[in-house]
Amino acid sequence: MMKNACFGAMALLLILSGCEGPQAKVGAEKDKIAAEAAGQTYSGDGPSERIGAARDRAADAAREAREAAAVGLERQGDSLRRQADVQAEQLEQKAKAIRKDADERADAFHMQAEAQRK
Repeated sequence: MMKNACFGAMALLLILSGCEGPQAKVGAEKDKIAAEAAGQTYSGDGPSERIGAARDRAADAAREAREAAAVGLERQGDSLRRQADVQAEQLEQKAKAIRKDADERADAFHMQAEAQRK
């Protein structure tokens, strides 16, 4: 299930990376307004748009880093659970061995008691 979530997040990032991010859109609007104010035609690739795109890429990278860190923490938690399961199984096996030993010793006492009664 975790793998499906990771693949879904990756697919979403790939889809979003093909579009302009919010900062690039804001930058494009600033460039368009500045071009119109200067009496020029906006070509669609101004400095504010490039700066915004760089900020969008930085934000995406930070988001990916946070996601990777979260996945790492989840894996640490899963590992701890597996270790606890192994330890619990070992303790259960030890408890069975202790009970078996106690039963055998108790049976020996019962046999001695029966022999005492004869």
